[in-house]
Amino acid sequence: MSVNSDLFRCFGVDSADYRLYPAADYFVEAFDAQTYLTWLGHRKSGHLRRPLSLYVHIPFCNSLCFFCHCNQIVSQDGTMIENYLKYLSREIKLQGQYLKNDPRVEQIYFGGGTPALLEDSQLHDLMQEIRQHFNLIEPGELSIEIDPRLMTDRSMQTLKEIGFNCAIIGVQDFDQSVQQLIHRIQTEDETLHAIHGARQAGFKTIRTELIFGLPNQTVEKFGYTLGKIIASSPDQIYLSNYNYLPEKYKPQRHIDQANLPGSETTQAMLLLAINQLLQAGYVHIGMNHYAQKDGSLTLAQRQGRLHYGLQGYSTYPESDHIAMGISAIGSIGPALSQNHCDLAQYYDSIERHNLPVMRGIELSADDLVRRSVMQALICHSVLIFESVETFFPIEFKRYFATELKELLFHQRAGLITLDDEEVTVTPQGQLFIGSICKVFDKYLRNHQQRRNHSILI
Repeated sequence: MSVNSDLFRCFGVDSADYRLYPAADYFVEAFDAQTYLTWLGHRKSGHLRRPLSLYVHIPFCNSLCFFCHCNQIVSQDGTMIENYLKYLSREIKLQGQYLKNDPRVEQIYFGGGTPALLEDSQLHDLMQEIRQHFNLIEPGELSIEIDPRLMTDRSMQTLKEIGFNCAIIGVQDFDQSVQQLIHRIQTEDETLHAIHGARQAGFKTIRTELIFGLPNQTVEKFGYTLGKIIASSPDQIYLSNYNYLPEKYKPQRHIDQANLPGSETTQAMLLLAINQLLQAGYVHIGMNHYAQKDGSLTLAQRQGRLHYGLQGYSTYPESDHIAMGISAIGSIGPALSQNHCDLAQYYDSIERHNLPVMRGIELSADDLVRRSVMQALICHSVLIFESVETFFPIEFKRYFATELKELLFHQRAGLITLDDEEVTVTPQGQLFIGSICKVFDKYLRNHQQRRNHSILI
């Protein structure tokens, strides 16, 4: 695929991924535990019978990574971690009681923080708790985020025996000066050892995650890291553009903006990655996510059964996500929810035998149709107007008249083809799918209109 660098100058290197629509910033506290239980009741009464997937949040880390945007707690206090796990087990039991005799659970995702920070016995006990209270179907997809620094003296085989079969391995950059500025010293040997260990243990999927645009990063440094990862042949490689938001994420305030690479350097890193990954036989699925050409994601995309949700791309049918642990985000039908982000509030809710829901949102009909449109573009690179009209009572071209006008700009740039029946994303357009989806983001549009209005005033 030939990539025109001018497109990056025009559209930028987008960090929007639309795993969540609308974003958590638009959640409201009027959506509480009782509202959440109402939606669980709809499942129980048979109004919603989608499969279930579980997300388990382990917030603890040994040290603070300055680039981090996750909800994490830096602690090596074993007593504190044990206490958290007790409350987490109680939440698993609470959720399980409300979902008793519910459809099968095929997917579980342990995220963080650093889930691999837990001891093998603790992970084993958590999985046993889940199996006791949920109808877990074997073999499903059981994913865990892994910090390679913690695996030098541990066995991937043990994680496999606990039940995990998908390893998500964070890499960042192998250059030591970059690692020092982001406060994450992780050697090349540690990373490659973790990838090799997961393969030897028989993990069905190994996904590595690289970040470009980090402080002190250059095209050459990033190219070296990328080359080593490609040579290790993971099933999937996810490229993440570093999003510097110190006003929102406190850890990032440790990073001096002067050390960040310029936009041209960042664009050059992405162009290098695209060319190297395609030459190595990887397929661009979308959203900077690359997969082996004979892998499960690539096959699912060809067959039209690829899905995109809270944990990214999946070959499993669209499901309801049960979120457990501090700050975890889940979905039930057309409702999104988030648990308390504060440990004391999280513990207090569970002590009162309440689900620890802090806020959420019930999606409107407009939210649902826009989310459906984005899903079609992200997963299948084609948006057929008639298909949307089949599921939603709208006349597509009238409903999205403003958006279709704006898409003409993307068409002139060669990112899409647009006719009276559909929008088709071109191979180059797949690299800017986030920008295309933004056209349909009503929350972003309203925010920009309010900002423009305030500037005028």
